[in-house]
Amino acid sequence: MVSVIWTPKAMPAKKHLVVHVHRDRSSGVEKGYFFFSDEKDWGGSGPFDMHLKEVIERAKSRALDEGVDTVIVISKP
Repeated sequence: MVSVIWTPKAMPAKKHLVVHVHRDRSSGVEKGYFFFSDEKDWGGSGPFDMHLKEVIERAKSRALDEGVDTVIVISKP
């Protein structure tokens, strides 16, 4: 089972997936992208951003595939 944690006070020490969420300026829709905590954050843009519900579901699926049990969701300004 994968835990989804919204805006934690401290990031976990063990490997996790990070979901960065932001509000799309043109549509007002919440979108985001994800990456593993031990990888570089290349930032999401254009076609790489997904709707919030989709990005969280994909992150959870990827976490299961990789044996990671935590997804952290953080709002980006």
